[in-house]
Amino acid sequence: MAAPENASIDEHKVKYQELNTEIKQINEKISSLDVEIEEINQNLEENNRKIEDTKIEIENIKNLLIQNEKEMAEAQDKLNIRVRSLYKSNLSSNIILFVLDSENFSDLFNRIHAVSKIVSLDKELMKDIDEKKDKLEETSESLKNNEDTLSLLNDQISKDLEEVESKKDEQQLALNQLNEQKDEIFAIIEANEKTLVEHPLSIINSSSSSISQIQDAVNTLEGLLPQLSSPYVIGLAQDGIYQGNVLIEEANTPPAAPPSLNEDGKATYQMESTAYTGGGLTAMGLKPVHNPNGISTVAVDPNVIPLGSKVYVSGYGVAIASDTGGAIKGNIVDVYFNTHSECISWGRRQVEVTVLAYPGEW
Repeated sequence: MAAPENASIDEHKVKYQELNTEIKQINEKISSLDVEIEEINQNLEENNRKIEDTKIEIENIKNLLIQNEKEMAEAQDKLNIRVRSLYKSNLSSNIILFVLDSENFSDLFNRIHAVSKIVSLDKELMKDIDEKKDKLEETSESLKNNEDTLSLLNDQISKDLEEVESKKDEQQLALNQLNEQKDEIFAIIEANEKTLVEHPLSIINSSSSSISQIQDAVNTLEGLLPQLSSPYVIGLAQDGIYQGNVLIEEANTPPAAPPSLNEDGKATYQMESTAYTGGGLTAMGLKPVHNPNGISTVAVDPNVIPLGSKVYVSGYGVAIASDTGGAIKGNIVDVYFNTHSECISWGRRQVEVTVLAYPGEW
């Protein structure tokens, strides 16, 4: 009956692994797109910075043009005043008179040179201002073109960014869909695996099951365990195996030999004794001790001797039964020693354990 279920689980596991592979590929694409987006954002940031720098340069040049126009206007005003002044006072005659009024040839030459220098300086001043204005306008135009180019580049980068982010959104959507499919398939796998372990678990949990049936159920769960993938079902199987083994161990533990009773009604048991050492606390929360002249610590099966009983162990002394152990079942007593060498020396031996007082009696 389990074969079709196993086949179904195997088919779904194959599909599950295929989805895992697809998810891995998409995650790699998304990582690649994230890198591309980061590069585009860096380019966009750099381009925006260049645009801002260009705008500042253009603004500075505009201010220089305004300053240049102001200087040119001032120079033009000065030249106009000088021309009007010469014009009102008869420019031609004044210049001729200024030259002819020379005292000698040297003075004549100096006056002619002075007049020509004034005219030349005026021309050079206007020429210099015009050249500066032309250069500034040319630079301004170049920067404006550069700004336009950067703006177009910025638009293209933004468009590229939108396209890449759109691709990432598409990949993320595909990833979400694959994860949903993966969850659906895993739910089917988990349900099928749960069906596989339900029968052996029901045998282990049934009070009417025989030890052989419980053993078969444990073997079945142990065989299924490596094939399971659901943590939940794995936990169910592991718990079932543990509970089954506990039941088997309890069933295989020989019943404790009935004790002999003394005249006080206290029991004396024939037990196999082992020894242990180490720190920690006992099952009753006490610190284990070995005190030959006082009360020491022993571990017992509480189903045989109740915890808290005061006992006498032949060859060991008086002790309190305050500890238990996984291997302490039936007529076994584990006596405590302070050193490992003492445990080795004690070894494993047959002893008599007499109950001196039960809990509440001392």
